[in-house]
Amino acid sequence: MSISQRILLGCVLFFAQGALAAQGQILARPQATVPGISYGYWEYLPQGYDDNAGASYPLVIFLGGQGQEGDGTASVTGLEKLMAVTAPPRLIRNGRHFPFILISPQRFNAWWGDDEIDAILEFAKTRYRVDPNRVYLTGLSAGAIVTWSYAVAFPQKLAAIVPIAGNGNGIPICNMWNVPVWAFHGTADGTVSQWGSIDPVNKLNNVCNPAASPPAQLTLYQGVGHDSWSQTYNGSAGHDIYAWMLSHSL
Repeated sequence: MSISQRILLGCVLFFAQGALAAQGQILARPQATVPGISYGYWEYLPQGYDDNAGASYPLVIFLGGQGQEGDGTASVTGLEKLMAVTAPPRLIRNGRHFPFILISPQRFNAWWGDDEIDAILEFAKTRYRVDPNRVYLTGLSAGAIVTWSYAVAFPQKLAAIVPIAGNGNGIPICNMWNVPVWAFHGTADGTVSQWGSIDPVNKLNNVCNPAASPPAQLTLYQGVGHDSWSQTYNGSAGHDIYAWMLSHSL
């Protein structure tokens, strides 16, 4: 093999490795570019992921709301819409690092089916080195409603959930009595009523038999409207939801 051929091969291998893992960076995976998944998504692999080939990592799946719906392309009509809100993908782009794998998928509408979320979770477990005992789901608005729904349908797969400005009413909430939950809502939310968080948390703690274990948590922001997620995800309200999620395991 000539020197030029070796250089070319080295470049190919280098870029191929980058296509598989870009540790410490948020990377767009446009629709139909990754085998095994039909949606576009944002991918984040924690620093040190490539250097610890034998290690497994927690997985956080973030679901946007209706304002983050899109076509799954790497454009302003697609995945960039998930960057329009203060949430984990945008925080990472702005320089924050997390000790977990993050997947943030996009759909043409935000009302994911439980089976669709489950397929994304299973895809992530096959493509990345995921610790199956430390899988977490969080979302805002419609994404939070889906978070509640998936936790009820597949409680055995989640170590904890953080639904923000969502609605967990109208579903058999007691199915997820053993899934740790920390819900957030603004008391002045005119889009999704605060009772969408108050009622399911109350039922989990005081109606379900067995009662929620650990007790379900709820934080209400007085006078805050629909956007109760910005101060929650960026930590400016004083709550570290990431440390809280990671403290739980199946």
